[in-house]
Amino acid sequence: MVSMHLRFSADRRTLVWAFFLFPLLPALALMLPRLVWALVPLALYTSYCAGVLTHNHTHVPLFRERRYNRWYANYLSFFYGCPIFTWIPTHHANHHRYVNGDGDYMSTRRYSQQDSLWAALSYPLRSSYWQLPHIRNYVLRVRRRGGAPFVDVLTQSACLVGGHFALLALFVRLHGAWTGGTAYLFAVGLPAALAPAFMMITNYLQHVGCDPLSPDNHSRNFTSKLFNYLTFDNGLHSVHHEHPALHWSQVSAVHAERAPHILPDLKQRTLLGYCLNTYLIERLGGRVDADVVHSRTRVTNAS
Repeated sequence: MVSMHLRFSADRRTLVWAFFLFPLLPALALMLPRLVWALVPLALYTSYCAGVLTHNHTHVPLFRERRYNRWYANYLSFFYGCPIFTWIPTHHANHHRYVNGDGDYMSTRRYSQQDSLWAALSYPLRSSYWQLPHIRNYVLRVRRRGGAPFVDVLTQSACLVGGHFALLALFVRLHGAWTGGTAYLFAVGLPAALAPAFMMITNYLQHVGCDPLSPDNHSRNFTSKLFNYLTFDNGLHSVHHEHPALHWSQVSAVHAERAPHILPDLKQRTLLGYCLNTYLIERLGGRVDADVVHSRTRVTNAS
């Protein structure tokens, strides 16, 4: 069985999400395209999870054998909507080194010192633009060197582009251009396109207003047990930066030890609750100066 080749037994759940839940949505839309609108909540959830599982795999590969990990990377690239090698030059080599500080390509302060709903929603486009030159340089470097890294670039890109074209053609052939194209778009295309954006917005929320130089307050955490179960403990970010090679199933226990040292404002319950409170309730209620982020003010003063 495939599960026998896992590095961590907890990743049996990862296998269920990746190989049952992810293809379930396209399969349902392919069989019953009229259901596509009802499947939108599932599409948004699987889109987010595609980013989470991609992030987890790039830090701690799922399998013991390299060949399985490379096949899995190709598979994830299809659902993630981007070849997952793109995490190497920007996330691993840069973001984990500078942690949203000076030198971080994706710094939340690179566009503006102000935090706002527009800054959060536009961050994925800006972050993508800032990352592209470094991804391009990485591809050029591995092409010159050749070997397995360049093969990964080619195969992941081919699985992404070829897989989506093939599935779109199948949807159109079975259900016609309008019905099939719409079903593909909402069940496959948009979820894949949104997955990187979801990860970048999450990165923004986990770092905006935090102190990159603080040993304790460099990241914001979302501590809801339900949220973290559904997202493989993706809300516990401080520990991840301190121990990037720590498996997701081990993060919660380490976070419990670190939590007393982290400012209360950086231990929010849920990501959506934090967004509603920060960008809607407090601003509409007039309790926050429009030019100063409440969390940044408290974190900076406390540091």
